[in-house]
Amino acid sequence: MSDPVKAQAGDYVTKKSKILIITLEPIGKKMAGPAIRALEIGKRLCREFEVTVASTVKVEEGIDKSSLPPNLNLVEGAGKKMIARLALIHSAIFIQANVLKPFPFLGNMDKHLIVDLYDPYLFSVLVQYKDDPVQAESSYRLMHQVLEKHMIKADFTVCASERQRDYWLGRFCALGRLNPEIYAVDRSLRKLIDVVPYGVPEEIPTKLPGKGLRERLPQLGDGPVLLWGGGIWDWFDPLTVINAVHQALEQRPDLKLVFMGTKSPNPKVPVMDMTEKARRLCDDLAMTGKSAFFLDGWVPYEERASCLLDATVAVSAHFDLPETRFSFRTRVLDYFWCGMPILTTEGDRLADLIEAKGAGKALPYQDVAAWKAAILEMAGKDSDQLNKVKEASRGLGQEFLWDKNVEPLRKFLQNPHHLPDYKKVTMPNLLERAHAVYRRGGKELILKRSAELFGDILK
Repeated sequence: MSDPVKAQAGDYVTKKSKILIITLEPIGKKMAGPAIRALEIGKRLCREFEVTVASTVKVEEGIDKSSLPPNLNLVEGAGKKMIARLALIHSAIFIQANVLKPFPFLGNMDKHLIVDLYDPYLFSVLVQYKDDPVQAESSYRLMHQVLEKHMIKADFTVCASERQRDYWLGRFCALGRLNPEIYAVDRSLRKLIDVVPYGVPEEIPTKLPGKGLRERLPQLGDGPVLLWGGGIWDWFDPLTVINAVHQALEQRPDLKLVFMGTKSPNPKVPVMDMTEKARRLCDDLAMTGKSAFFLDGWVPYEERASCLLDATVAVSAHFDLPETRFSFRTRVLDYFWCGMPILTTEGDRLADLIEAKGAGKALPYQDVAAWKAAILEMAGKDSDQLNKVKEASRGLGQEFLWDKNVEPLRKFLQNPHHLPDYKKVTMPNLLERAHAVYRRGGKELILKRSAELFGDILK
């Protein structure tokens, strides 16, 4: 499609069918969750609207733009001038909840502003900097203010689950953004915040020749393979899984554990401490290169299914943290897509679904014995038993198809709205309180409450 930046602004600003999606993450052959979410949402919305997805990061290995669907334009390495030009010629802007930090002008352009709150990242900040009080204090306060600005400026927000929505409604209420004026607009508050989960493609996953996990790592052999399908961030618990696999090796010496991602594709994200701890533990247990393997860097997005489909069981473990309760693990959606049996830790919404639907097991926090037993049980299932678990996992994937997930965004773009301006909550003055009392009970109630009203003045 043609580049919208080359068009005249006047050709676009009067139309309501053009949306700009902005991410600070790289969009290329290798992508992390936020970039994937931006691109996949754009692919679905472009069926009905003209969409531009803009990333502020220039990548060496970009996406083949000729493979993108019609009405979807991709811009990489967008700086402040490019973002401003793009924003001018689009009527709606969809941003992740850190974009206003480098581009604050986006909140003042009278565009229909949509903010993506699918990642409650303040909890991640608490975990990441727990051992550095100075950095923790500074980072938390900075991101807290950035997040509040997004919540105040937004005309519409989305999150990943109903559990997350409960959390954000509480935050909106505490902030004063949820007030009687907003409530009058929509009593369900779906016009303030609705649910757009992370999703899975509609296409059936397939293996690419030469890209399978066992082709990358011939040492895996034909035995059962447990796959950790994403990065090893500080809020995850790979150590319990490693210790459980080490103990299970006595009964299943052919068991293998593979970590698929060790370095985020975003150059600004450092290798986290937990990645190094996992490597050290595998070294100490003499598992590295024998029963435990780390793929360096990040598996390209189009190749991820080739790795997932080659594994026997998918794993994801985490700690008992607020981050866990409100998380929505993007890697688990890929597990569903590929119909993988899943072992995970309890505590989040997807773990509840996995356990309830029979797609695997949700295990207690940091319980090595429970993990060992579950690993041996899953590795010992015959093909018929394993196929039942796979089918349950695949069925969960059908509940999270991207095309279904973006429906609240479609509805908003079909009939966009501006929310009432934010007003900081303050104590009502005497006149306002008296007026409210009068509305409830007339002169009699005013006289009855007068002592209380004037008493407050004298305090």
